[in-house]
Amino acid sequence: METVQYGRFQILPSISSSIGIISKYLLFNNTIYGKRNENTMAHEIIQAQCPDCSPDEPVPHSILKEKPALLIKCIQCGAIHPHHIEKKRKKEVRVVVSSGESSFTRKLTLDSDETLTVDDEFVVEDESTGEASFVIVTSIETDFKRVNVAKANAIQTIWARSTDKVIAKISITKGWQTESIEMEVPGDREFTVGEILKEGEERFLIKKIKTREGGFLKEEGNSAQAKHIKRIFADSMERVEFLSQPKKTYRKISHGQGGSIIRPRGTASWILKTKGGD
Repeated sequence: METVQYGRFQILPSISSSIGIISKYLLFNNTIYGKRNENTMAHEIIQAQCPDCSPDEPVPHSILKEKPALLIKCIQCGAIHPHHIEKKRKKEVRVVVSSGESSFTRKLTLDSDETLTVDDEFVVEDESTGEASFVIVTSIETDFKRVNVAKANAIQTIWARSTDKVIAKISITKGWQTESIEMEVPGDREFTVGEILKEGEERFLIKKIKTREGGFLKEEGNSAQAKHIKRIFADSMERVEFLSQPKKTYRKISHGQGGSIIRPRGTASWILKTKGGD
């Protein structure tokens, strides 16, 4: 029977094949006689606190062993220690989203210890269509009352506004009258004090902006995104031009006991006279 030379020994072909398979298995697992070959092992890197050099902030660690418990080695100081990963509990919260005159309901999954605050922005998704909407939190309802901030595990309902498209309410002063119009714009559309807007054939100048926080932006160049604006106040361009004209001044002339005469400065074709009682 033929034999195969294996080192200093002559062995049967079937035994030679088995030894080859076993050798490859040992090399594949980077193990020789139960010991890991650290020169060839590719370590997975994770971030974790090190009890020796960084107990508060996560630092890079390499994974030495995954089972039965995770054993890791700090890359900074070389300390070896076990690592326990806590699985966070999840909480599904109802979200009521207003969009213009209508509203709709969505669900949001949060970590139970996650903190949510009024004015936080996030994305909600329609499970049936997959359509996503950007929203901003307007109020948070817990078991007992509405609050501005709460942990997810205490939240019953989140009230929010859609910010994909918003309605910008604009009050325009024309002469001595004011009218209101509405413009549908993207939520991140910026409006600026001093900006000239156009609606149909009309043009108007933004004079001030009231934000949802209750303050006013009045200085030229101040701006805010539409999703943060409560109302825009503007003047028609005709009113702007009228107010920019020089104002006439008047001087009062004594007219004895009978009263006075008011004459406009400069040229005029009229005179206003006031007299005492008859």
